[in-house]
Amino acid sequence: MWTADPQGAPRHRLAPAKVNLALHVTGRRADGYHLLDMLVAFADIGDRVTWRPGGEGCRLELEDRLRRPEPVPVDTSNLAWRALALAGRLGTAPLAGTLTVRKELPSGAGIGGGSSDAAAVLRLLLDGAGVDEQTLRNDALALGADLPVCLVERPARVQGIGDRITPVTLAHPLPVVLVWPGAGLSTPSVFKARRAGFGAAVPDGAIEHLGRDPLAAIAGLRNDLEETACGLLPAVGQALSALQDSAGCRLARMSGSGSTVVGYFTDQEVAAEAATRLAADRPGWWVCAGTLQA
Repeated sequence: MWTADPQGAPRHRLAPAKVNLALHVTGRRADGYHLLDMLVAFADIGDRVTWRPGGEGCRLELEDRLRRPEPVPVDTSNLAWRALALAGRLGTAPLAGTLTVRKELPSGAGIGGGSSDAAAVLRLLLDGAGVDEQTLRNDALALGADLPVCLVERPARVQGIGDRITPVTLAHPLPVVLVWPGAGLSTPSVFKARRAGFGAAVPDGAIEHLGRDPLAAIAGLRNDLEETACGLLPAVGQALSALQDSAGCRLARMSGSGSTVVGYFTDQEVAAEAATRLAADRPGWWVCAGTLQA
């Protein structure tokens, strides 16, 4: 990732897309929160966050590269702004400057765009500030369940409500094609509509298998929200089918609560060619080839 200049120059950081390799719903707490067992990895594509120190107070600017049904908010409901406020509370000196978020990822997409933005802000402003790592993760969890793992920013097993994180190893980077079929899904609506019961946790053997043959390991796992998401938004199923029919695609899965689906490939050039063809065939879809980092 990009590093900060200690002399006060603008600081930059990638906020990478978070991809679910698996999402198992294993239970539900008395307070209504679902218990999950997930495997996640991070792509080499994402939003860009820039901090320019100086002036008085803090400002949030947005550079949106996508057409969206609804604009990304720039008020206190924006997770990047809330992360900026948290950094101000946890840091040792008052913050003054402009935070710019260049949005490349779609919204309501299940790839952690807002959470990754917020994590990038916290890393950008607090790395080297002496903030205890566990304190940072605990406080960040209040902003959203994906925040702690987005702070880790490497392949991991995530359990509970997002608070239990264990690093995992991928044998090698994974070429992927991400497809957002032109409409988003809200996480609460997907969980509310889900009628299935609870399933088994991710087997420990599958986690070990990731270190030998990641695609074979992922093929034996599941996303317990995929069926519900396809029912709520049929375009998710259409995107899955389109990816599965793409030359070179080994398997396709939905990420998170949707609506982005992920096609897994063994060759980066083949993945890039598949993305080009899909983008031409489906101009209303957001299609991007990338690599999940090992």
